[in-house]
Amino acid sequence: MTENDNHHQIFEKYDKDHVLICRWTMDKIERKDSTVWIMNHFFVNPKENTTQILDKEMPTALKLAQKSALPIWPLDPVVIAYFAQHQEFAQYWYHRPFML
Repeated sequence: MTENDNHHQIFEKYDKDHVLICRWTMDKIERKDSTVWIMNHFFVNPKENTTQILDKEMPTALKLAQKSALPIWPLDPVVIAYFAQHQEFAQYWYHRPFML
């Protein structure tokens, strides 16, 4: 669940045995040019399928960006690659590399 007024969002998923499946955070920060969501490291348990986890989790990030009307600045290379492969993130991608 996302809370638009909360500047620090934490997302965690656990399996039925309470083992961490994934964890990621987003922080709303003020930059000189705009306010943005920083998407920090995206941890996925090595026993899990990263692609499947991203497919399940990234709609939450997109909804937060849409709801807040703020772009996302992904810092994790795995998330950057995901954004590059999914056009729906293009308008919300802050600091998108020019070569992508």
